[in-house]
Amino acid sequence: MNAQNTDARAALKPEEFTALAAELGLGRIIIRETSDSTNTELANLAQSGEAADRSVYFTEFQQHGKGRLGRTWQTPAGSALTVSVLALPGTSMPTESLSWYTMLAALAWCKAVREQTDVAARIKWPNDVLAGDKKICGILAQLVATPTGFGVVVGTGMNVDQDRSEIPVDTATSLKLAHGSSVSRSALLADYLRAFTALDHAFREVSGDAAAGLKGFGGKPLSELVSDELATLNVDVRVEFPDGNQLEGVAMTLEADGALLVRDAQGTTHRVLAGDVHHVRRADGKYA
Repeated sequence: MNAQNTDARAALKPEEFTALAAELGLGRIIIRETSDSTNTELANLAQSGEAADRSVYFTEFQQHGKGRLGRTWQTPAGSALTVSVLALPGTSMPTESLSWYTMLAALAWCKAVREQTDVAARIKWPNDVLAGDKKICGILAQLVATPTGFGVVVGTGMNVDQDRSEIPVDTATSLKLAHGSSVSRSALLADYLRAFTALDHAFREVSGDAAAGLKGFGGKPLSELVSDELATLNVDVRVEFPDGNQLEGVAMTLEADGALLVRDAQGTTHRVLAGDVHHVRRADGKYA
């Protein structure tokens, strides 16, 4: 765990990441003061062939950040890590495997947070990272067609330095609040890119098979690595589907295709591929 940063909201500069880009084999490192959406802008560059594999697009202030189900969000300038990464595995994996990059990014953030803080970050299915029971990071992966084939842009918003007054909902927090002091955004971003690249490389080596053992990760498959960090498992959940229907039950297992298995009160098991999942707090104040 590293020491706190005394100037946590200092603007990041591309030259801070020059050596890291060479070390990890990253593409373009793009840092903007403001952006409508890092995902949209990096996707546009990818579609026109102007962004290479593992290009990184970061902004200090995102005006129209995109979340799941068309939601938008903003954070105070310099308080978060709003970053998108382009993965272009090409023909090394089938297009359907690209859906795993949401969980791959969540796992990378858990590793980065633990490198920089004492916060035991965990994953909430399908696209959040938690500190305790509060959200610190949201992730949105979107498929993109490029001149060399399909790829995926993985956008994330990590709450780093916000005070309580800067977070509009009680269900979210920041690393500063969870850790008890400010955290270096540049060091946290570097650790995230290291973890993301390592997982990405290993996932490509097994052709995007989430059930195949990954080199460098104890031979565990990506699905198991994610399951080990998945706070949603063995918890009472309420799933809200896009069509308005709901399902309540216990989250049992994460399958190799990314589906969450939920067992309802009648003992029926349901495969959930999309939806908003809420961890339900029981009467004793516990989740499970």
